[in-house]
Amino acid sequence: MADTGRLIIRGVVGGLAIGRGGRKLFGWFGGPGRDRTARTFESFGYRHSRAMATVAGITDLSSGVGLLAGLATPLAASAFIGEMVNAAAVHRREGPWAEDGGYEYPLVLATAAACLAWDGPGALSADRALGRERTGPAWGLGAMALGAAGGVAVLRLFRDEPE
Repeated sequence: MADTGRLIIRGVVGGLAIGRGGRKLFGWFGGPGRDRTARTFESFGYRHSRAMATVAGITDLSSGVGLLAGLATPLAASAFIGEMVNAAAVHRREGPWAEDGGYEYPLVLATAAACLAWDGPGALSADRALGRERTGPAWGLGAMALGAAGGVAVLRLFRDEPE
């Protein structure tokens, strides 16, 4: 049963991450595409907004594929966690609740990704099929630490804190 639950979480979180990346890069599902995403990133204080929009879209897309397939799960989870650290930081002034523009949604997605890194992707995954499934506290905590460090590094290096 646990494998089924992980498959469902991978499908939802990975699928949404793929959609997020496609919306940012290509305008899929009515999304803004790269130019409008870059303008949004600029309004959030990111320098090099077009490059940052591209990096964010590629990160969402590639981490989503990894999570959905259960491939390199701890690495995919850490990349997605880093992306969600940035999303949460941008929305932190609005408080936690999503309906107020807060960080609730990125926090939930990052938590789900961290749980997949901790418990592994399950039996129906590329990692298991390749004999490369990694699970346990070291993998979960490592994914969280790498994701948080990467997310904070992007914030510090490429974002001016709005006044």
